[in-house]
Amino acid sequence: MHASEVTPEVIERANELYWTTDRSVNGLAEELDLSKGALYGAIIPLTSGLGCPLCGDEVGYANRTARDREHLECATCGWDGSPHETTTYDADETADAEEVERRERTPPVRRGPDEVVRAAAGDPPPAPASDPRPRPLLSPPLDSIAKGALVGGAIGLALVLLVRRR
Repeated sequence: MHASEVTPEVIERANELYWTTDRSVNGLAEELDLSKGALYGAIIPLTSGLGCPLCGDEVGYANRTARDREHLECATCGWDGSPHETTTYDADETADAEEVERRERTPPVRRGPDEVVRAAAGDPPPAPASDPRPRPLLSPPLDSIAKGALVGGAIGLALVLLVRRR
């Protein structure tokens, strides 16, 4: 089956098998009569119940490897990181009721080599956030390391200057 022929039922079954079993992607694709590309295109990121530290939307796991490595991604602003960098997520607090309803009504859109669009026919894909906050240059753990390195460098420079004066 080609990606353009993937039905909502196949997408649902593919996600159920993909996220709840450890079966190989090749085996799943064969069972569902899909190409590997079409199977990957049908996979909907697994929600985590955690919030993005930049935009507050729910973050999820793009695939099983990301889930196993605890690598989360935000579909809204593009943030990626680990669970300890996230915030709590409450759909009712981060979006009004109309926005929550729109998210539930419009499945995610994923485009890849075998383009699969899961939005209802005629519906435009969800627009990216109008004002996404920039991604931090360094994640919190790297920020601490960078600060320590700068302080250490400054102390080292001060010691070198002090020794040269003598």
